Amino acid sequence: MLKNEYKPRLLSLGVLNPRELLARSTDAGHKRFTGRGPLSSLPLGETDGMRVVVKQCLRGGLIRCLSSDIFCGGNRPFDEMCANLAIVERGIKTAEIIAAVKETLPGPFYRAYLFSLELSGCVDLTSYLNLLREKSPDQRFRAKAGIFEAVAHAFTAMHRSGIYHRDLHLKNVLLRQGAAQKAPEVFIIDFDRAVLKARLSPGEKLNNLMRFNRSIEKYRVFSGAFTRGGQMKLCRAYLAENDDAARLLPGALRRYRVMMKLRRLKWDFRARTTGKGAGLI
Repeated sequence: MLKNEYKPRLLSLGVLNPRELLARSTDAGHKRFTGRGPLSSLPLGETDGMRVVVKQCLRGGLIRCLSSDIFCGGNRPFDEMCANLAIVERGIKTAEIIAAVKETLPGPFYRAYLFSLELSGCVDLTSYLNLLREKSPDQRFRAKAGIFEAVAHAFTAMHRSGIYHRDLHLKNVLLRQGAAQKAPEVFIIDFDRAVLKARLSPGEKLNNLMRFNRSIEKYRVFSGAFTRGGQMKLCRAYLAENDDAARLLPGALRRYRVMMKLRRLKWDFRARTTGKGAGLI
């Protein structure tokens, strides 16, 4: 599935053989990123500087131990591209998917690939916070000014558009720094399991916020770069714009605390035994 305006350039690039494109990721002009798996950024043409990110869809959760890159049934890449189109039309800032490829295997099995326009100058929220650790306290304070409010406002815009992001975590929030003293531009990515509705209920909004807070708690165990103050500032900014969700907060917090105690035990054990960092989010 290709967007017509990019079709000639995508075919010239070799979109119909995505595995070969990923295998050539060390070639000149290619850049590499990391997500759930490796991502390659390639020039989309030779004149305008436009680039496309090639992503192989990988499974999360325990099922990835059986098969991380093979899917069974459905049309995952095409469904995600259609959802992305609807999300862009609702005015949400995200990476625009311009192609989806399904590589069929014997039986109902397949591999899936997505091609998105690169958001130049962006880093994910964890990388941004890790870079700040090298700066002085004053520099960190000024760099963080407005970040958490901007992220909260982006979540509010997403939820008011009726979008429930089922995998909302720190690495799916990208920042692009603006001019001095201005808050960064916020992009939300990876809507592969998103639910699109006419309107979200207050409970759905709050559950999505709690899902994001879970990733912050996990990141703090393995890295510690996200302070409790920053976490609270983000939550307060979001709840100030969503009174209906704020009214459900007391009950949600009781359930959340019980769940987090169990998860922290697992994360603490994992951190001690593996020594791995925030990449486990």
